[in-house]
Amino acid sequence: MKPYSTYKKVFSFTAILAMGIGLLTSCDTDNAAIPGGAKPIVEGYLIPNLPITIKVKKEIAYSEDVTNVETFISGLNITVTGDGKTYALKSFQDTLYKSDNDVRLKVGVTYSLSFIYNGKTISASTIIPTKPVGLTSGLSSIVRTRQVITTTGGVGRNVDGNQEVVLTWANPNSEYHFVVTDNIEAKPDLIITLPTTTSTTVNNFQRRFRSQPVQGTTTNLRSQQFLYFGKYNIVLLKVNPDYVALYNTSGTTSQNISTPPTTITNGLGIFTGINADTLKFQVRER
Repeated sequence: MKPYSTYKKVFSFTAILAMGIGLLTSCDTDNAAIPGGAKPIVEGYLIPNLPITIKVKKEIAYSEDVTNVETFISGLNITVTGDGKTYALKSFQDTLYKSDNDVRLKVGVTYSLSFIYNGKTISASTIIPTKPVGLTSGLSSIVRTRQVITTTGGVGRNVDGNQEVVLTWANPNSEYHFVVTDNIEAKPDLIITLPTTTSTTVNNFQRRFRSQPVQGTTTNLRSQQFLYFGKYNIVLLKVNPDYVALYNTSGTTSQNISTPPTTITNGLGIFTGINADTLKFQVRER
């Protein structure tokens, strides 16, 4: 096991943490402080020893065209302060705001976000939690049988049975953790290959899967969740309660227009710290 200090180079943490969280783009009819459609949606995950990246998107009211939910808000003067320093973020390729590359965030420091949008001060604060401790796995690899399906009507039999990979860690303070499992092969090799005529394509088979946040000390992965041969990173993330609160409302739809929980003053979304550790894992062909 090694510190997961380079995990951002392996995959996008924004994608990891956004899995299962639909940041609501609709208005809250109970909040008259800012008119519906006028709030920015902030998406910021602070990672220790890495620079700052923040996404800010336009909120779309229900009366507007929902195809524009990913509209980037440009021209903002965003600052993040912490540890006696102030970092001015710059727009990058009209997709996000970022700090200078030499910025390195620290565990246990309170970081505060601030910018002006539609005449209102948008603000939030968070702390980066300590790194998870004691991550272990009962197995370092599993073996699965390659299957080539030549007819439609199924995705193959469970010829290998279902083996459990038991992950454990220390958690004396009952903090929130969840696991993301990511295939890191440059050319992923599917375990079950479907016929070309099927409507289920390779794109439907996820290289990455995750567990739900828990306050316990264990999570079980099933062998059938691993859909590719090869090398994996099993990443244990420690997150703050605000992330979990937003995760738990990820089923919010247009049928429920109440705004999900947020710690963003005069805005929506999330600004939170995370930390992680990783294990290497492998799925071998029988």
